[in-house]
Amino acid sequence: MEFTINEKVYELKFGIKFIRELDKVYEVDYQGMKFGMGVNMAFMNLQQWNPVAIHAVIKAAISYLDTTPSNNQIEKAIEQYALENDGLEELFAALKDALGKSPVMKDTIKQMQATTNHKKG
Repeated sequence: MEFTINEKVYELKFGIKFIRELDKVYEVDYQGMKFGMGVNMAFMNLQQWNPVAIHAVIKAAISYLDTTPSNNQIEKAIEQYALENDGLEELFAALKDALGKSPVMKDTIKQMQATTNHKKG
């Protein structure tokens, strides 16, 4: 998947480094034990249409680069996308789809979707 930031197209990668970066954003402290819930929390926030999750996912997905755009540049790119596409619906869908296709995350995403669908039914 690609995303344009500051007029430059970036390839978003959803591998192990991506997961480690999300785990830093979504770290849980349970009785003094810290562990990452990055993929789970990011996917849940995307499911709930939380625009801040888009930022976290994109930032983690470009973390493999030696030099990355600033938080401000990423935020402006998301806002620009929303203006150009009359909202963020397509971006939410594209990110969820990309997560579900990642070889290292597809089983996790599939399991989370099955659990969510089971709870709804």
